[in-house]
Amino acid sequence: MISLGQKIRELRIRKGLTQQELGAGIVTISMISQIESDKAYPSHKVLEQIATRLETPIEYFVADMQTQMEQSSTYKLARAYLSAKNFEMAIPLFRDLISNPAPHLMVYEVQYDLADALLASGEREKAVELFEQVLDTVVRKNDDAFALLCLNKLGEARYEQENYPLALYHWHKAYETFSRVKEIDPFTRARIITNLGHAHYQLGEFSDGVRFYREAYNLLRGSTNMRQLADVYLGLGNSYKNLGEYSRAIDYCHDALTIYESLQNIRQAIEVKVNFALVEAQNGDLLEGIELLHECLAEYRKHELPTDNLRIYSEIARLYIRAGKLQEAESFCQETLFLLPEHAQNLAGVYQSLARVKREQGDTHSSIEWIKRAIHLHEQRGHRSELRSAIEELADLYEQIGDYISANETLRQLHTVLDTSLRKIGMLV
Repeated sequence: MISLGQKIRELRIRKGLTQQELGAGIVTISMISQIESDKAYPSHKVLEQIATRLETPIEYFVADMQTQMEQSSTYKLARAYLSAKNFEMAIPLFRDLISNPAPHLMVYEVQYDLADALLASGEREKAVELFEQVLDTVVRKNDDAFALLCLNKLGEARYEQENYPLALYHWHKAYETFSRVKEIDPFTRARIITNLGHAHYQLGEFSDGVRFYREAYNLLRGSTNMRQLADVYLGLGNSYKNLGEYSRAIDYCHDALTIYESLQNIRQAIEVKVNFALVEAQNGDLLEGIELLHECLAEYRKHELPTDNLRIYSEIARLYIRAGKLQEAESFCQETLFLLPEHAQNLAGVYQSLARVKREQGDTHSSIEWIKRAIHLHEQRGHRSELRSAIEELADLYEQIGDYISANETLRQLHTVLDTSLRKIGMLV
């Protein structure tokens, strides 16, 4: 279907008129240009005058104009739903616009918005497929600015799937695109660089993480985007903690905490306090770390925030074990199992902590049973790194009691898990 602007342009050229001649006495040359490129819609009076000058009945234009206005309204409504996170309403509207494409709307832009909605609603594979399709289109059009957005979203999708190498690949490609894009929103640039820091951190490459976090900080310094700046501070704090630079870690975590509290982001503020506690523990003050973690847990409950999926339970148990307080660790784990529902995400970590308590107490058979429960949950939840650790622990327990057949079978299971993990991140074909 030919758009309203295309019809006016074709008729103008056929009549041998310039844009200035067509618009003379009606609208400016700039407005004619916008109408012909479908960036503006003429009023009925203006369209009537244009039709008269083009010696064409206005009916030839009106139907198309109405359709375009309806489709534009639908697109605006769909994007409003997307901004409001009402994906159930946004997704069907985007799909309808793609199925019935309007000449004045760029299909790949609608596809991008649909992919964004799918990603936010948890349909990651569908989102990835659509983002890749859009990326192919904009690369052919040499639209580097739009390619940059697609690469960032592909990185976010893979990051959510815990496929950190592939996320890193997409974000590095986006980073390389910076030089080819004349104008980039500084916050978009900073977000991509921060994402690179996150990916390196997850891969254990903490020095590289610091390098990108610092680059993002230099872009955000003095800006009003405090939330993004807090994310960078938190990334620096976590990275320095893992590099053993605890004083710097505490400073950056403190800065992040101050911003999150000022933004009244209670959940994130408590999460930063959790990192404080872990840094204190890494510094050797295990009891102080345990006390701070208990305070964090109390704050979650005080503010009626959900605690089913917190790692804090397993961290408290782990610190009790490190402090040699096995009875306190066991009591805390048993209390946690009583309080949390069976579907809680963190139960596997609690099971694993109980396995370590029993191992330290010399009850290897009970330890094996608890670690098996942890393995089962890790398998269900797709926690690949935690699953590998638990399987290694189980094999070690079997060797401890002299059951070498079970130990070998467990190690074979570990090889299967490793092979599956490598295939998922694209390192094996």
